[in-house]
Amino acid sequence: MTDRIISSSTHDAHMSVKDHVADGWVASVCVVPKGVSKSHEVIKLDTFFEREDVAWESVETLARAELNNLK
Repeated sequence: MTDRIISSSTHDAHMSVKDHVADGWVASVCVVPKGVSKSHEVIKLDTFFEREDVAWESVETLARAELNNLK
């Protein structure tokens, strides 16, 4: 699955959901200032979900909340 990005006027939220063989799906989100690489930033969510759609829904909700807090 590919990463997704949600942007605000000042920040980007990089989201990913990856298949983890034994445990289900791993969801991650990283919020960085626009134009900055996500490689050195803190991951805000890195947890397991049983279903891919639930993982995407959760990671997108958190990403939108993080971006709204930075306005």
